[in-house]
Amino acid sequence: MELRALSLEQTKEIYRPCLARDFPPDELMPWEWMERLIQEGKQASVGFYDENGMAAYAVFILEGEDSPAALINYFAVQPERRGQGVGSQCLELLRQALNGKDVSLLFEVESPECARDQAELAVRRRRVNFYHRCGAVMTRVDSVLFGVDYHIMLLPPAEGGAQPGKSDEELAAALERLYHVVVYQGPEADFTFEQVCGVTLREPPAPQAKQEAGKFSRELGRALTFLFRNRKKFMGEKLREYEFTGAMYMILLHVHRHPGASQDSIANHMYLEKCTVTRRTKKLEELGCLYRETDPSDRRQNKLYLTEKGESLAPVIWGYLTQWGEEATAGLTAAEKDTLLRLLTKMTGQDKR
Repeated sequence: MELRALSLEQTKEIYRPCLARDFPPDELMPWEWMERLIQEGKQASVGFYDENGMAAYAVFILEGEDSPAALINYFAVQPERRGQGVGSQCLELLRQALNGKDVSLLFEVESPECARDQAELAVRRRRVNFYHRCGAVMTRVDSVLFGVDYHIMLLPPAEGGAQPGKSDEELAAALERLYHVVVYQGPEADFTFEQVCGVTLREPPAPQAKQEAGKFSRELGRALTFLFRNRKKFMGEKLREYEFTGAMYMILLHVHRHPGASQDSIANHMYLEKCTVTRRTKKLEELGCLYRETDPSDRRQNKLYLTEKGESLAPVIWGYLTQWGEEATAGLTAAEKDTLLRLLTKMTGQDKR
């Protein structure tokens, strides 16, 4: 079995004979809308092929280039290939494709708790058990989309298990952003996003004392996640004109402070995946912001340095970061800012270094 990316034209070729056959009309995107999402880089399709042709296909929703998460929007095995283990083979191929990728692959399963009768309950439980056998992980994220209740599962890479650092709170936030892509909100829509879509987190049952402790952790995580997302959005908007995305500005500032840093040292210092650092440094090179030189003491390593353009951008980025920090803490007194910074530093353990 082989996984192949499908082009816009190839996706169009399977829309009528496959997607329109396998999914109810009220669950199927109009082709015009799907085409627009593909052109915007917010939808991608793959086919699973063997010697007999295409055995299955999957369609994903993305936020755009370098999307941190993807949602399996449609997945189906060809009718004549069902019951032959094709589905599990396809999921394994997807897991292999995720190796080394910093992306969370999410999909929905209809909630067993919301089944209308015992027969439907049995079907939904079998489906969840099947995905578990294929290596999928159940998250605490739930959603409601157009009146259907879902549990959200995560398909981890084939090597190394689920990606570290992806909390359920982060997955819930990513899913909500993906739903904003899925749910049509054009002028013809007769509903708002909030009326048809909702994302929540299930709370594990616990004694009262543990519930209170859990509440603190949840609220702390929510606050930190909000601040992280807020800064990411702020910096993304400010640096869009420079074609910066993701961690590019942080890598540039690190090299500014540590000329000659290696990609490995950047990954370790900033807690980033090495593949992420590789992609971002390559993009910074293409933009003319940094260059690399071979380390004479270890020719397998490269030392990174800023170009004149990169040096000129460093104070601009610091200025935007300062602006964000001032706006985020505008409601705090000077003493409260000092206390906040001291406590956060203590939490990270940096005060002991």
